[in-house]
This record gives sequence, structure tokens and C-alpha cells, in this order.
Amino acid sequence: METRSLPGAPTGRGRTEPEGLMTLASLKHTLTSWQRTESRFLSADPDAIFAVVGNLKQTGQWMKSFDGFLVHDDQRGVGSTVDLLPPGRLLGALHRETAPSGSITRRNQAQRLVEFTQPQPGGSLALRWAVEAVQGGARLHFTVELTGPGTTAFKHTVANPLFDDFDISCARLYRLIPHQGRYRVRRHVVIAGGRGYLGRRLTADLVCRGNSVVVLTRTQEPDFPAAQFLWDGKHQGPWRAAFLRENYPVSLVNLAGELVDQRNTPASLDRLRSSRVDSTRALADAVARLGVPMQTWVQSSTTAIFGDAGEARLTESSALPTGSAALPEMTGVARPWEEAFAQAPVRAEHNYVLRTPLVFGEQAPLLRRLLLLVRSGLGGPVGAGAQWVSWIALADWLKLVRQLLGIEGERPAEGIVHAAAPHPVRNEEMMRALRAKYSMPGIGAPARLVQAGANLLGSNPRMALTGRHVTSSVLEELGFQFDEPTFDQMLQRLP
Repeated sequence: METRSLPGAPTGRGRTEPEGLMTLASLKHTLTSWQRTESRFLSADPDAIFAVVGNLKQTGQWMKSFDGFLVHDDQRGVGSTVDLLPPGRLLGALHRETAPSGSITRRNQAQRLVEFTQPQPGGSLALRWAVEAVQGGARLHFTVELTGPGTTAFKHTVANPLFDDFDISCARLYRLIPHQGRYRVRRHVVIAGGRGYLGRRLTADLVCRGNSVVVLTRTQEPDFPAAQFLWDGKHQGPWRAAFLRENYPVSLVNLAGELVDQRNTPASLDRLRSSRVDSTRALADAVARLGVPMQTWVQSSTTAIFGDAGEARLTESSALPTGSAALPEMTGVARPWEEAFAQAPVRAEHNYVLRTPLVFGEQAPLLRRLLLLVRSGLGGPVGAGAQWVSWIALADWLKLVRQLLGIEGERPAEGIVHAAAPHPVRNEEMMRALRAKYSMPGIGAPARLVQAGANLLGSNPRMALTGRHVTSSVLEELGFQFDEPTFDQMLQRLP
């Protein structure tokens, strides 16, 4: 998974300019030129992928971030007149009424590349798809490029929204492609909580790699690229059929549980615990009743189980806090969650407790909240700023889950695994890096202000004011290779 945002370009090799002029030139280029690319892997024949991607008449069937294209002829080649159909009752309707038609400006079968360009006031909007052959399948690159004085406005209203849910779009694309047997990975994965942020991305990632995926969810979504079974996370029901697949090894990834950022009240703590404990017990009961042998069970947990750990260095072998150090909304929720899994009457051949810290990736709710602070000029340290932040990039989290499922790489020995990058950062470092990336100043938020804001918003201030230095000795011993091991490397991949 890759994301690049390229707002500018160098002025030329060996060329030097006074600092003020260079800043003005860079600013002018940023305001009139913008580019963003995202890439996804698909376990499919590159030519079969391009047969769908290269036909813009089919784009609306798999990219739901807009309503597709209206192609005015059947040539599909350079010069064909095409209308972009953006979504939205207001901006979409305005665009359809006022924007001129675009055209296919590049199409190369050998390079598996197609490009659509539409004139904008004083510039243009270009959409480009390229399919690159790689080991095991192909990588789809989607690029949006803007030029002209309207770049700043159009990148927010038209361009960036085209990338929304791109993971799910690629999974829909995968299901449109006629497949050859050699590209399929014959594995069936049930994902409980498969419609949350991590669940959606894991579903898309596994589908794009040829796996059979079923999600257990409280609400169904139209055009979702995997089968959906309704459940309440507590009672038995028809959803148990999700585990029945002949000729496929069955695995389970349990991500079910309410969002943790709630008021610290007895009622909310009870909801947080029960949503995790009840769902784990329901899954174990279902598997036991069906008698289905499971290959792998990945049970989600959280590194917040260690509470506010100060300067302690924590790995999988570290003891859990007790007494007053066992914060009720952290240890008090995660410990019974893990115990429910440990007490399950039926286990899989491979069993893992995956403790996950903060996950950074495109469209992550966490990242959106942090960027709101940064872009509002409030991106300084939170509280004292010395609290440790353990984290992992979404791409590495997905890679680790695939490894635990036995899809690629070597599995670790079963047990607890920390899904944490090897280089935690302090809150102050994290906020400084975010400010630098988006070129924003920032004032800090004292603890009292954080507490007042949390009370106003109905959240828990300890989520921001506490910290933990968590890494993984299991992954280090395994030799797991992080693609984004440092916070700066992770930020470079974000738009």
C-alpha cells in the first residue's frame, strides 16, 4: 500500500535562488500544481486487470467515490469524449452542468495505462490509471493531477474525494476480473467487526489477494466486496454459516468492539467490556457448536492494556499493571477481553492475541483528529508532551495480519504479539512531525484544556494524556521487516 502527495517539484539541478525568491516560487507552484498517487496490490493477471481498468465505461462499477464516466463513443482510445460524473447533490450537480467534457488523452495497451483529462478554469484535471506487473500479480497505480489557479480549491472539493475508500474500490475491481487459478490463495477468513476502519482495510487487502472473506457486522453496506452476515455480537444466529466453507481452511480475525473514546463512566466502561467479551464468547460458542476446525484465530487486543506506563519499556513478556495502575478504561477493558479468548472452549491450530497501538493510515479516524488540531493551529504538545506514543503504519499492520494468517512469510509461535513499530515517539515529537509535514505552527494544549475539551466532546482525556513505550520482541526475533519502521517514514507516505 502506498500513498504519495507531490505538491511541488525541484527548480532544476544545480540551480540556486535567493531564499525569499525560492519560497515564492515554491508557493506559486504549490498553489497551481498538485499530484497524488495511491497504489494497491492485486493478485491477478495484469492484462486482465487492465481490461477492466482501461475501459472507462466500467469505472463506476468499482470506483464508488464518484459516479463514473459517460463515454460518448465506443472507441475507448485517445480523443474519445468523456464526461466525469462526480458525486454530490451540490458540487456534483454543479460540475455536471458547468464543466466542459474531457477526453482520453493517453491510452497505451503495452504499458497498461489510460489517462482522462478535463479542462479546468486556467488549467486541467487529469486522472491516470496504470497497471504494473509485479511478482504474484500486479500493482494498480491511481494518480490525480491538477494544474491551474483553481488547484487549491479543486484538490479539496474534487481531487482528494476521488481517493475515498480506494481499498474497497480495488476489492470491487478484483471481483470484476476473470481469474486464473494460479492467482488464487485458497483460504477462508471470517472477520468479526469487518466494517470498522481496520476491518474494512483488512477485508479489501485479503480480497485483493484472492481470499474468500466474510464479515460479521451489525449493519450491511451496499456494494461491499465481501459477503456480510448480520449479528449483534452476543447471541447465536444464522451468522454462524459464515464459518461453513468446503475445501477452504477457515480462519477468524476478531476485531469486534465499541470505539474506546468515550466518557469514563461506569456505563461506558461496561459497554466497552461487554462488546468485546460477549463477542469473543459468541464466536467461540459458534465454532464449538459447528465443530469446524479452524486454522488460525487472530484475537484483537490493545497495547492500552498497560495503562499509563511512564518510562517503562514494554514487550510481550512484560507484566500487566495491577491495583491503581490498572486503569479501568484500559487494563480493565483489555484484560477481560484477552481472558475471554484464553477461556474459549475451542481454539484454532494457530492462536494469537494481537495487541495493537495507534494505527496511522489514509482516512484513519485518529489521523483526522490530529490533522484537525494541526490545521487549526493547535498542533503543539498535548499535556506535558513527554508521554510515549506507540504506533504502527496501516500497511505494516496488514502485512503482519497476513503473516499471522499464514498467507505470506513465517508465522511466529502462537501467543501474544505486539503490532507495534520498533520506534515509539513522544507526543511532543509526534506533533512536531505533523506540524512540519503540513507546514503549520501550533500551540500546545495543557492538561486542563484537554480535560475540558474531552468533557465537552464526550471523550476520555486519558486517551491523549497517557502513554506507553511498547515494542515487540516477538517480531524482532522473527525478523519481521517493517516497511515503515519510523514515524517520519510513515508520514512521508501519507497525503
